[in-house]
Amino acid sequence: MRAAPVTVSRTAYTPLERVVDRACGIARNAGFGVTEISAEAIIDAARKRTGLEDWGSDAFLEPMARAIEEIGRARFTDLGRVIIRQALVTALSNRLKVEEYFRRHPDAAEVAIERPVFILGFPRTGTTLLQNLLTLEEGTRSLKFWELQSPVPVSANRAEDRRIRIARTERTLRAAYLMAPEMREVHEIRAETSEECWPLFANAFSVLNWDIGSGLRGYGDWLLRQSMVEAYRYYKRQLQMIAHFRPTGRFILKCPEHLWFVDALLEVFPDACLVWTHRDPFDVIASYCSLISLNRRVLYGRIDPVEIGAHITDRFATGVRRAMAVRRAQQHDQIYDVDFRALVKDQAGMVHHIRRAFDLPDGPGADARIQAWLENGRRDKRGAHVYDPQRYGLVPEQVYPAFSDYIDRFGVPLANR
Repeated sequence: MRAAPVTVSRTAYTPLERVVDRACGIARNAGFGVTEISAEAIIDAARKRTGLEDWGSDAFLEPMARAIEEIGRARFTDLGRVIIRQALVTALSNRLKVEEYFRRHPDAAEVAIERPVFILGFPRTGTTLLQNLLTLEEGTRSLKFWELQSPVPVSANRAEDRRIRIARTERTLRAAYLMAPEMREVHEIRAETSEECWPLFANAFSVLNWDIGSGLRGYGDWLLRQSMVEAYRYYKRQLQMIAHFRPTGRFILKCPEHLWFVDALLEVFPDACLVWTHRDPFDVIASYCSLISLNRRVLYGRIDPVEIGAHITDRFATGVRRAMAVRRAQQHDQIYDVDFRALVKDQAGMVHHIRRAFDLPDGPGADARIQAWLENGRRDKRGAHVYDPQRYGLVPEQVYPAFSDYIDRFGVPLANR
């Protein structure tokens, strides 16, 4: 039998993408400014889009300048520059609208974010599964993709607000799937699925995803040398706004980026409950390289899979080293470790273990709700995403040494040694 073809096999633009890229270039040459990326252009565009002037703290200005500086060195296509410019304008527009919300609702700043649960394992380690299962308990909630893309309410009527923001998000997703149809097999996103919370950090212009997902390595190098406390404070401010508009109980949040910044997370959320999922790093890196190559391809027009493999290996190794250093230095007992194999073997049992470890509610009927979700709620298709580690220059003999301390510390089983 022949092996199934890899899910992400194309390394360059399709004819349609080349046509769209050329159209963006024509618009640039005509002086429409759709590819202009400077602090002045982004600020002006965000102010015009929102009609607002107050962005609160100036703490975002330096990280924005660093990102723009690195964007200037990147070899984005014209289409890629249009997408990046839109992301920057949207981030600043969100920030302006957040401050306007607090101006109109000053009591939102008093909303307590009590004992949030953060799932901070790497992608492909069961984080999505755990987030969905942990939010089955009454009084808990995650962040949906439509909230992350458009965090500020647009209508006082909650039903109408939800409809408008979901419609906006669905338009964005249609465009994304047009450019990267493989995403449906790699990691399908819908407007109402629970997703990683890194977009809220984008509104502070301090987000490692711009390095990992978009290849802005110089910006990432700079960000990893900075304190992320202010960015986490702004992240918390957005959670307060979200909870103020839609009163909720405990947040169940997930994002691998928290691994790099556990120190800042715990300073801002000292009562947080952290869940760290563990899996063979070789499998994790290979799968994630396939995922983020989709975004890289759209932005650059052509990708070098081997370069992506080296970049992700380095960044992920840095992430576990930083998280482990915080644990050693501060002796935190508020981190619960989850072996991916144990999670796959007994999902309900793992959920109960986590809830007991943090003294979280574990009401009657939990097993039935978990089983119902496993049978009807999950949308991922196991085995649909096929990837080839060698395509990304990944071999176990080179990957495992970078994670040796991590593997030994948590007894991570290695399937590829």
